[in-house]
Amino acid sequence: MTEARESNNGASRAPRTLTYILIPILLFTAYLFGAYSYHRTIFPIDLLRNLKKINLSAALGNGQYDNFGRLTAINGKSETACPTQSSDTGVLLAIGQSNSANHADKKVATRFPSQVFNYYDGKCYVASSPLLGATGEEGEFITPLADKLIENGTYKQIVIISSGIGATPISRWQADGDLNQMLLDTLASIKKYKITDVIWHQGESDFGNSTSAKVYEKSFHSLKDSLRSSAISAPFFIAVATKCGKQATWKGDNPTALGQKKLEDNREIFVAANTDEILENVDRRSDLCHFSETGQIKTANAYADAIQKYRKSH
Repeated sequence: MTEARESNNGASRAPRTLTYILIPILLFTAYLFGAYSYHRTIFPIDLLRNLKKINLSAALGNGQYDNFGRLTAINGKSETACPTQSSDTGVLLAIGQSNSANHADKKVATRFPSQVFNYYDGKCYVASSPLLGATGEEGEFITPLADKLIENGTYKQIVIISSGIGATPISRWQADGDLNQMLLDTLASIKKYKITDVIWHQGESDFGNSTSAKVYEKSFHSLKDSLRSSAISAPFFIAVATKCGKQATWKGDNPTALGQKKLEDNREIFVAANTDEILENVDRRSDLCHFSETGQIKTANAYADAIQKYRKSH
């Protein structure tokens, strides 16, 4: 009886002993992974850092959102009849991360309410911040960009399709990414308009993730090719955009920025704005990442100049 009891006690002690050994090993492994992730700002550290940079109280404020965090409804929107597209109608597709969406300082409304519209889910609204279809509830530079294109005579009316999503690396936008499918589904649902210009502003997350120039180029071409396969023939107007916050390791010739610059072919892809260079600290919010009012205007003007130049030569 005693021998059986001792045998049972020995058997019960074995799993406990194994547990005591495994727990420290697992904790140490988790610590090493955390340290590795933090140092290299890879998932999930990149996501957590970028979420901190977005004003989540605004992003999750008064509006309604879809599963991707895109604003689908908010009070104060003025629905209006959708214009018929003609040769003088620009249809701007704005995609990328937070600086292409509604995370800027100044909420703006178009100065041309009968000419500049925000299209979302089959309806048109007078363009104003925040734009439906993108994350956030604050300001943006797409409406001032549209106004500038009306002002300089590039287009007589403009429809904005805004689908920027904050804190997103380019890998989510490439052909096998979840946002690529979201984008294709969005575009497939739009029957009445043909995209004339693609506005791409993204890259801050990829600098944090140490994305190489080669990988960035490959991912962007994957995105472009997926849109081409969906009958989107519009030129791409992109940014060199990698600066976000106080990052001691940031430098202008970082691999992600070099990849963005190498994308320009002056046929299908044009670098419209190097926001790493043209924006000073005063042109960004206190987080030194998202645009202040002056940053919104500078970026809008740079894109408008590039689009106007392209349209004059085509």
